[in-house]
Amino acid sequence: MFGLTYSDLLNQNRRLEKELTGRAYRIALLSNITVAPLKEILEYALRSYGVNAVVEVGNYDNIVQDSASFAEADAVVIFWEAANVIEGFHYRAGLLSEREFEDVLAKFRAELSIALRNLQRRPLVLVNAQSSLVFSDKSLRETALERFCRHANAVIREAAPANTVIVDIDKILAQQSIPGSVDLRLYTSSKALYTLGFFERYAEQVRPYFLSATGRAKKALVFDCDNTLWKGVLGEDGFDGIEMSSRTRDGRAFEEVQAIALQLQRQGVLLGICSKNNSEDVNRVLSGHLDMLLRSENFAGVRLNWNDKVTNLRALSKSWNIALDSIVFVDDSEFELDLVRRHLPEVTTIKVPAALHEYPGLITRHAGLFFQLSTSAEDAHKTLLYQKEVERQQAEESSTNLEDYVRSLELRIRVHSDARAIAPRIAQMTQKTNQFNLTTTRYTEADIARMIGDSRYLVTAISVADRFGDYGVTGLCIVVLSEDETTACIDTLLLSCRVLGRNVEFAFLNYLMKDLRQRGMKRVQALFLSTNKNIQVADFFDRAGFQLLESTQDRRLYEVNPNEFSPPDVAYIDVREDDAVDSAKELA
Repeated sequence: MFGLTYSDLLNQNRRLEKELTGRAYRIALLSNITVAPLKEILEYALRSYGVNAVVEVGNYDNIVQDSASFAEADAVVIFWEAANVIEGFHYRAGLLSEREFEDVLAKFRAELSIALRNLQRRPLVLVNAQSSLVFSDKSLRETALERFCRHANAVIREAAPANTVIVDIDKILAQQSIPGSVDLRLYTSSKALYTLGFFERYAEQVRPYFLSATGRAKKALVFDCDNTLWKGVLGEDGFDGIEMSSRTRDGRAFEEVQAIALQLQRQGVLLGICSKNNSEDVNRVLSGHLDMLLRSENFAGVRLNWNDKVTNLRALSKSWNIALDSIVFVDDSEFELDLVRRHLPEVTTIKVPAALHEYPGLITRHAGLFFQLSTSAEDAHKTLLYQKEVERQQAEESSTNLEDYVRSLELRIRVHSDARAIAPRIAQMTQKTNQFNLTTTRYTEADIARMIGDSRYLVTAISVADRFGDYGVTGLCIVVLSEDETTACIDTLLLSCRVLGRNVEFAFLNYLMKDLRQRGMKRVQALFLSTNKNIQVADFFDRAGFQLLESTQDRRLYEVNPNEFSPPDVAYIDVREDDAVDSAKELA
């Protein structure tokens, strides 16, 4: 999978360990079999994508006890193999009486329940679905081990809290093959069931969960046109000569790729075009070609000109206000892709394979890069939101100055306090927002739901609209109150990139400080934790009038008395509280 020998992987992992800085992302690996090689493999799989992962392996067959020991882990992975729920279960299961069989299942149910309860406050827990395939793939009838796995998986689905993801092991076995996945000799001698190849496939399969949880999920999929969105060269083959239909042998692959892209777009992924082409010709295809699944309205940004693709990708990144490392670019030209790799190494590149039947599968495998742990109703409308942003940018260019432009937008903020119905969107913002994010703490839906139900937390989200339309739910503040309810600490303060540069942050902060003042708070403390992406807001609390108490290279602690807070003048932004129940239902 990684194109490395195991020794090379270990060396590369050590190199990345030294290069990556910042807070470590701690993953606990619990199991009832030997899984030690997965430590280095999973670390490398994540470190190669910029996640400073540190994997700690629990004690062998000590899952319940270890589930209480890793209280500070950012994520937990559980290998709970049915074959070893009791010694020799993979061959002894068929010899058990019905009562003994039920006793083993009851033991599993009880221990799983305890472990998941111990881990319910962890941001992310991965539990492997039970599989008997390794030991029953040649059986013509359902084996006792298969029956156990069927019941055990029902137990897992029923017991799994919101922070838990169930990983389908059979999909990995199908990719790697059973002979390539297991080593029964090592399992017999040391309970090491799985091969290095299996662990590599496993790391690839679960990596999107961790990328999402750490805010590194990709956001935009950008295509070239000729021999990328369709077969053929539009300028040479003409409108009727290009192929993207299952009616033709070569066109079938491009139709399937467009279908995959359309599904991603409906899930909130931004689609773009970056192509050296005649814009009139391409726009005619987008609007009028009967075989085209993707239409103009499906693309959030289009760059059709004769500029180099590095310049155009930078322009798309700027227009969307997303980082270059959030973009995946697909092209058929190795020359163009090499140019992008040299000048924009942050951009993930995909080359259209020479064997076109492999093209849809290649895009499908990369689709995991866009995976989001939390999904919201807003995702389906994201392209429209960004298309509206183009209109705003055009209005800004025609304005005489920035202040006049911001005033002309007629901005309106709706405040949603403890709105359970939009918890998925709230969690999603913590997972995806990087630029205007003062602490960059990631939370799951389970975390948000727990905070909303806890009187010590104030979870305040905002939706923003202007004369061009609705930006959606785009801001969040999580405040933790002290036990004596005199001090408030701003745990999270973030804004989506869609509303940056409009002074929304100051209008939001003014509301928050007024609310805390009315609650009787005497002190408000706030942290700024530096990352490589939020430097632009390093001085936000300074500009807002907070007093700096402590400062290090990566951390700053601020404080202000809300009764003495002097808010910036943003009276032209209308801020209103919403009914927490009704508005949440509308937004959901």
